[in-house]
Amino acid sequence: MDFGCTIERHDDRVVIVPEGDIDADSAGALRQVLRQAVETPGFTVLEVDLGRVSFLDSTGLGVFVAARKAAQSRNHTFRLTNPGPMVRMLLQVTNLEETLTGEPATKP
Repeated sequence: MDFGCTIERHDDRVVIVPEGDIDADSAGALRQVLRQAVETPGFTVLEVDLGRVSFLDSTGLGVFVAARKAAQSRNHTFRLTNPGPMVRMLLQVTNLEETLTGEPATKP
C-alpha cells in the first residue's frame, strides 16, 4: 500500500493521520510532515493517529522518537494514538509503548 498523510487542526492539537506503510521508503516523507508540524505555531499537542497504518518498521519508530524529542524541546506533548495490533506489538517489544502513546505499557 502506498503512503499518504493528512494533517488536521483541532484547537490546541495538530493531528497527523498517516495511511499505509511506514517504512524506509516512506520515512522521509513522514519525517518532513512531522518536522513542519512541530514548527507550526499555536498548538501544544502533536498527535499521530495510527489507525490507518498497515505496517510500521524500525525506521518509522526512529522518526517518531525524533519527533517526540523535537516536540518536547518546544514544550509540546507528542503522542501516538489508535495503533492497530501489529503496531502495538512493535511498540511493546521495543519498550516504546508508554513513551510514545502516553498509555501504560501492556504485555505483548
